[in-house]
Amino acid sequence: MIVEKVTLEDDLDALVSQINKASWDDANEVSDYDADSLKAYLERQDTIFLVCRESTEEGTVLLGIASSRIELKPYGKELWLYVDEVDVCSNQRKRSAGKLIMNTLIDMAEDMGCCEVWLGAEADNIAANALYLSLDPDEVTSVTGYTYETDE
Repeated sequence: MIVEKVTLEDDLDALVSQINKASWDDANEVSDYDADSLKAYLERQDTIFLVCRESTEEGTVLLGIASSRIELKPYGKELWLYVDEVDVCSNQRKRSAGKLIMNTLIDMAEDMGCCEVWLGAEADNIAANALYLSLDPDEVTSVTGYTYETDE
């Protein structure tokens, strides 16, 4: 099992095909990917997109993906990593892929000089919250999220 950072030099068409063919469920909320959108995401400054894979006799199996970005606080010039999504394929859960992805993100954040890693999870996502708690967070808070859709 390995975690790799996706770059613009990677075969994004093949990756998108693999993502779209993977087993996802409602807990993932994974939308259909397209190579142009992923390329635009990777072209943005300070984004990180990871894939977790495993090589088998039948080929390479996608276990999970994650998207995140480095942010700069408007005070103190401190960097922090915001983890937007961590998704483990529904047929690959309980194999430590999520933990490997998160530990990779935490290590990358430390290597890049980030002072903290922040993410949120829905309160009813029991599996995600169990994963994040198992990583011994420094703080766990209760947050209410708000969404404002635009006409775009």
